[in-house]
Amino acid sequence: MKWLGLVPMIRERQRWHRLRGGMGYFEVSLHVAAWDKTLRVVVYRKLVHHQTKKNFQLDLFDPDNGYYEYSAVTTNLELQAPALWDFMAGRGAQEKTFAELKGQWALDAVPTRHYSANSAWQQICVLGHNLLRNFQLKTVAIPHPRSRKRTFGFLLQSLKTLRFKLIHQPARLLKPQGYSVLRFSVAQPVQELIQRIDQKLKIAA
Repeated sequence: MKWLGLVPMIRERQRWHRLRGGMGYFEVSLHVAAWDKTLRVVVYRKLVHHQTKKNFQLDLFDPDNGYYEYSAVTTNLELQAPALWDFMAGRGAQEKTFAELKGQWALDAVPTRHYSANSAWQQICVLGHNLLRNFQLKTVAIPHPRSRKRTFGFLLQSLKTLRFKLIHQPARLLKPQGYSVLRFSVAQPVQELIQRIDQKLKIAA
């Protein structure tokens, strides 16, 4: 925000519009000379009760009054500042997708020293993730109520959750007639889930 000149604006700001949860905001039309553009910018501040990682807050306010964290948002959406904050917060939902890709689909791994092989690895990881999402949309996904955050349209479960629900089931290896038989002890809710998925897949086919 320094090269945009927002820090002096924040320092000189005397009146902040009140937002919920101890937050405040103000709006400004900011001309960016490097881009030769004038942007609508909304600056938010949030009162927190711990020392922030940003450096300039301590110069702005007396520590006895608490610390503030700042966010600056520019947009071409015709949203009022409260709705714009919710929309921006909703964009953070994509971080869960990135975390799932890295932690459960091994997208953060570099398996070889060859660019082509690593590229293929990444594409396979993303393809598997998308196939699982499409599988849920056809079977178990529940519509998500729309909100001002505008996140996912459906409630989707991670690979880890589906693995424990559908694959990791208790079983025992028995020999009732002299030969080995693997018997599963699947709970009734899981049986109903599998049956529902089977019916949805038949319809989708």
